[in-house]
Amino acid sequence: MSSNIRITRICQFCSEEFTAKTTKTKFCSLKCSSKNYKLITRHKTIDVSNQETERIRLLDFEAVKKRDYLSINNCVQFFGISRRTLYRMIERKDVETVKLGRRKFVSTKSIEALFAVNEAAAVKPAAEPQILDLNECCTITQAQQLYGVSQTGLYLILKKYNIRKYISGKFTYVQKKDLDIYLKRIGDE
Repeated sequence: MSSNIRITRICQFCSEEFTAKTTKTKFCSLKCSSKNYKLITRHKTIDVSNQETERIRLLDFEAVKKRDYLSINNCVQFFGISRRTLYRMIERKDVETVKLGRRKFVSTKSIEALFAVNEAAAVKPAAEPQILDLNECCTITQAQQLYGVSQTGLYLILKKYNIRKYISGKFTYVQKKDLDIYLKRIGDE
């Protein structure tokens, strides 16, 4: 027994208008119905695969977190940094390593300490600006003349001993008392 109903509908796959014989018809043809079925099946397969990958990644993350030492590959994947960056950190001795045979392993404690230092620096409140007495300071040029040091030599000393520089306008100031500790004045000799 066939239906005499004729309903104008829009295909859910190709969005074309068609005449349906039932109220439940969703597609204009068998071809559109098949394509829609394949599309849904493909999306389900991809979703299952992505969920499986994420589950494995989380298991690896938890397993890696419990270890005392990580291989270079695990460390690179775990922290999302390049191998070259990790090797630079090892060369600078920012992280501790252990060598077993030909393989290097990175200490997780040293990496956690690295992150703790960075977090502490980020959380540290901004220091109040110091009021600088210019009578107790001298510019870089004045310091060169006062102590008889070249500009390069002065900057090396400032860097080596972590002597603080203050920038005000176009001048860079250094406190005389800090320089006196490491340099002798020309007139004092």
